[in-house]
Amino acid sequence: MLIAHLTDPHIGLDPGPLAGRLAPEASLRRALAHVRSLGTPPDVLLLSGDLTESGREADYGTLRAAFDEELPGHQQGLPRVLAVAGNHDLPDRARHWLGDWMPLPADAPAGVACVQAERGGVHFIGLDTVVPRQPHGELCAAQLDWLARTLRALAGQPVVLFLHHPPLTAGMAAMDECGLRTGRDALARLVAEHGGVLLIAGGHLHRPILGALGGAPVVVAPSTSHQLALDLRPGAPLALQLEPPMIGLYRWTPQDGLACHFSHVQPFDGPYPI
Repeated sequence: MLIAHLTDPHIGLDPGPLAGRLAPEASLRRALAHVRSLGTPPDVLLLSGDLTESGREADYGTLRAAFDEELPGHQQGLPRVLAVAGNHDLPDRARHWLGDWMPLPADAPAGVACVQAERGGVHFIGLDTVVPRQPHGELCAAQLDWLARTLRALAGQPVVLFLHHPPLTAGMAAMDECGLRTGRDALARLVAEHGGVLLIAGGHLHRPILGALGGAPVVVAPSTSHQLALDLRPGAPLALQLEPPMIGLYRWTPQDGLACHFSHVQPFDGPYPI
């Protein structure tokens, strides 16, 4: 099983004075072309939120067109694309445009945009952390109850969780302030009780970050568009960083377990000859 992880494309973001250097749609297309060029095609492609900058209809259409043109195999399920919304998105509008990427479980709690799908014997569960019109995230009691029932039903089977606001403290003060404020401890208990959660994949932080929760690795992929400066001083302000974008690539087999890679997106996609 090979999982590609892209996040935070922020389609529709106005680059302002960075025009010519910051181009979210072009950056997403390069990331998708990079996925297409991989010697081993991924089975699943996860999108962990902030798909658009402000939830405009046209921007979801642009996102959809980029996938259709740069990764046409996804229309036949190669790879299977699964997505959750982020705090910059409008979840109902995202589901209208991207419903096949956001399969809603039949028993999902009312008003919660969680996602569930299976691929190659691995169960993918997308959690809805969006608080309308707020930058921080929450996991409500109804969703956690649903997750507890779902994980019990999947006892002994491998599970991948993905969500926008990752359940970790990064030490970046401004981003921790708008991180996952509620539900983290309960999620840790559920992950530990299940024992078969392979990975928790998140976005939001615009940096490559590794952590752990309930005995499972937490992997945050960097944005396909732009990164945030790594500043761990208390009270440090946010600053945009123009670093080479990367995608997450996570390989798992029952025999070998999990290996997580970050792959740079750049014009030259092959290894340099020695």
